[in-house]
Amino acid sequence: MIEIVNIFTTKLYITAINLTLLFMKYFEKVLYTTSLITSLSMYSFSQIRNDGKDSLISFKISELKAVWNLDNDISRQENKYESYSNIPKLFKISSTDIVSDDQYIKNVNDARIKLLKQDVGLEGIANYSQNFNPGFNTDDNLLYHFRYQVGLDWDILSGGLIENRYKQKILKNENAIIGLTPKTKINNGEDYIAISHKIIYSFNIHKIKVLEKRQQIIDDKMSVANELYLLKHLSRLNLLEIMQQQVDVGSMNRIYKSYNDELKMKMNVDSLPKDILPVFDVDFSQFLIADSIGLKTKGNDTILKLETENLKLAHKPLSDIKLNANLRFNYYDLVSTDLYSRNFMSAGLSLAVPIPLRIKANKNLVAAQTRLLQFEQKEGSKTKQTDLLNSFYEFRYKLKQYSNFYEKRKKYEELIRIERVKEKFNDLEFNPLTALNLLDEMLSVDIEMLDIQQQMYLQLLDIHSKAPSADIEIIIKPYKMDTLSMSHEKMNRSMYVWSEAQTKYGSSYVSEYLRLNKISTAIISLKKDQSNRTEALSLINKLNSKGVKVELLVGSNKLLTDNNPNAYFDELTKGLDLKALSSLHLDVEPHTMSDWETNKDEYLKKYHELLKTAKSYCSQKGLQLSVSIPVFYPEETLKEIYGQADKVYIMAYEHNDADYIVRKVKEEFAIDAGKTIVALRAKDFKNRNECEKLISELSQLLNTTNFAMHDLETFVKLDEESVNQNQK
Repeated sequence: MIEIVNIFTTKLYITAINLTLLFMKYFEKVLYTTSLITSLSMYSFSQIRNDGKDSLISFKISELKAVWNLDNDISRQENKYESYSNIPKLFKISSTDIVSDDQYIKNVNDARIKLLKQDVGLEGIANYSQNFNPGFNTDDNLLYHFRYQVGLDWDILSGGLIENRYKQKILKNENAIIGLTPKTKINNGEDYIAISHKIIYSFNIHKIKVLEKRQQIIDDKMSVANELYLLKHLSRLNLLEIMQQQVDVGSMNRIYKSYNDELKMKMNVDSLPKDILPVFDVDFSQFLIADSIGLKTKGNDTILKLETENLKLAHKPLSDIKLNANLRFNYYDLVSTDLYSRNFMSAGLSLAVPIPLRIKANKNLVAAQTRLLQFEQKEGSKTKQTDLLNSFYEFRYKLKQYSNFYEKRKKYEELIRIERVKEKFNDLEFNPLTALNLLDEMLSVDIEMLDIQQQMYLQLLDIHSKAPSADIEIIIKPYKMDTLSMSHEKMNRSMYVWSEAQTKYGSSYVSEYLRLNKISTAIISLKKDQSNRTEALSLINKLNSKGVKVELLVGSNKLLTDNNPNAYFDELTKGLDLKALSSLHLDVEPHTMSDWETNKDEYLKKYHELLKTAKSYCSQKGLQLSVSIPVFYPEETLKEIYGQADKVYIMAYEHNDADYIVRKVKEEFAIDAGKTIVALRAKDFKNRNECEKLISELSQLLNTTNFAMHDLETFVKLDEESVNQNQK
């Protein structure tokens, strides 16, 4: 029985253990499942949170893009400038205030001359004497109760008639000297300051406009940057940089506005220029011929003579001698018992001569003072000229600074243009914050340029105050910025677009690139097997819609020996709307043949025949004929080419020296400059700036605006290299 119980107990215990194990396993599964569910829930929440954060960041970046799209075109906006004829108006004196200090001095001198004319040295005199205790019983007539005298005194020499005539002559000479001395209102301190205020006020107006634009962009950027910083998507350093921009713009804005607000109440701002005053240069040769700089002029010689004459008049020997004549009526009330009074007339003459007379000493003094005047005039001329040269140097230094900033602005324009292209084609490298920073930096350069212009005008004021007789209208001259963008805006540019580039970039990219680079004519090529015909047609249509002319390139050297070139032309233009083309562009190169050196004349003859055929074909189809040729064809061949072609592209490759190219193309330009287009190759330049600088130089040297770029793909690469160099 006991054994049975023990067995039962043992089984029950085992069962309990098994149940416990089963429960533990079940509970473990529940825990695992709960843990799994919790983990999955946490993962889902984290994923939702991250997705929300990314969406918010994307939304904020899209806001920055919107700011960029709104403002990026300011890099292409051109400033409005005042006419050069308005510059002198800034320095003119008000007609209501034309009397100068010199005029006041002349008025005083004239009054003195009138006074001296009336003063002939004659004086009326009277005197009375009373004796209180005269003596008695004396016959001395000098003893009297009282006496009085009336009469005339006449100073003839010193202090009288003759000396007054000398003084009149001296004053007249002083007036003549004033008339010969150049007069200008800006010699007066108040007028100088008034003109400088007008200059500063005029430029502050435009600085404030640029600052307001900067402020707007920075504020828009700042509101988004704060949130990106909180989302850990923008570094604190970048945020601090934007905050620093805010502080700089705000402080500058307050300075310019407070200055203008103060002046607005004191000047007629409506008379000031409305647009930006133009950049100018100064013709220093005009100063060298101005009387005022102290060179040997008739006016200065006359002044010296008058000053010498005044020295002689002031030291006349007669001025040291006193000669006086007098006439008296005398009346005495005498003490005498015989006579109670006595009256009589008297006359006298007095002479006083200094000992020694000092005639020779006076002559020596006059001679010494004359030499001093000559020396002072000569040294004054040198000092004025040196001072003027220093001012001119300062002006030219400011002009150089302006040119440097102008080039700097062009660099930013190019960087902004590249960002615009990146954004247009959804390039992953496009960063709207970086692009907006470029805009801000460009606008800060604009303010620097305005400030330097202001300094140039103030320097002109300083120069004019030192050379007042030099007319502002004559001494200033237009300043042509020898920079790439000016030529970029005004040039008629063509660009070769090879079939490979059409396939690589697509019609949208190509058309946008040509538009941004202001290409007016595209030279489009087809592959030999015409496999890119569809792409080419799409590109031609798109370019036509953008107003870009299209020349269809014909580039087969086999045409030199082809008996029927027209069949080739028909095959090439098959399916094309000829109205979409402006020209056939013949790019046949006989000079690339292996036996060119030995059969040059024969090849040129065949080329000439091909030109005639091509010209006839183009005339029938309503097209023009363009050709590309090297720089070394003989003059006779050139004349034949120009006789057939409407446009001649001169391939000035392998050299980026302007003087070399000018020498090489002088024959072509002599035949017909209007037909000639200078073609340049991207491979010949280290960066885009080099290319644009050469275009600007050639434009001036050859007096042409017609250039072609070879070719789109290599210029895209050149742009990329330029960007990399700028970033470094």
